[in-house]
Amino acid sequence: MAEPRRRRIAFQGEPGAYGEEALRVLHGPDAEAVPCLTFRAVFEAVAEGRVDGGVVPVESSLGGPVAETVDLLLEHDLPVTGELSLRIRHCLLAPPGQTLEQIQRAWSHPQALAQCAGYLRRRGITPLPETNTAIAARKVAEEALPHTAAIASKLSASLYGLTVLEEGVEDSPDNYTRFLTLGPAPERAWTRRKTALAFTTDNGPGALYRVLSAFSSRGLNVARLESRPQRRAWEYVWCLDVDGALEDPRVREAVTAAQAACITLRVLGSYGVA
Repeated sequence: MAEPRRRRIAFQGEPGAYGEEALRVLHGPDAEAVPCLTFRAVFEAVAEGRVDGGVVPVESSLGGPVAETVDLLLEHDLPVTGELSLRIRHCLLAPPGQTLEQIQRAWSHPQALAQCAGYLRRRGITPLPETNTAIAARKVAEEALPHTAAIASKLSASLYGLTVLEEGVEDSPDNYTRFLTLGPAPERAWTRRKTALAFTTDNGPGALYRVLSAFSSRGLNVARLESRPQRRAWEYVWCLDVDGALEDPRVREAVTAAQAACITLRVLGSYGVA
């Protein structure tokens, strides 16, 4: 009997990026990770059927929402089918033979550098920006420059033959990134359920209150609320996450009631949270 085909799942970045780490947790170690240069490329690969699904970051506990991902979710009609909060542990990586005391500069993504700013300052290490943490790791491995390191994942160290000089160099231990899956739902157990919506209202008094009260009056928790600008000046799309599955009668009734108070309302997905 032929073995089942491996799911091909797209992520942004190079092998070893945190997106691949999230992909492995969500879809399992047997999934085929398909690297894409940009977030848009991930969405387009899923939309065009070139991959079975995608994994994208949507929010950082330290840096806030990933605006590009939110905008792409609004632009594309792709269902959100799962969520994972991944603990981000940055590592200082260098070619074999270099010691921590020798490091004078470190390459990484600007957000990773910002999350490690205190550590770098204390160590007297100059931060150098790169487009992706895994790209930084590969660059350091290929160029093997003296006194030079990368800040990236432990997975990157094993992929590119680098030494972990120090693990957990981020300034805050409460460093998580929330990833979403696009396309078919991962085959795994979930801890709870969530429903994501995007909606617009008029600009009149109490318009947003009427939408939110549809959930609060039914005892439902709104876990996230943010706005994104539309293409017209001072008009916004609201993005809302509510705890509970759309199959729950209370959630379904709340969405129906909210829809009556909106100009437009779209369900982005009702999915499990790992």
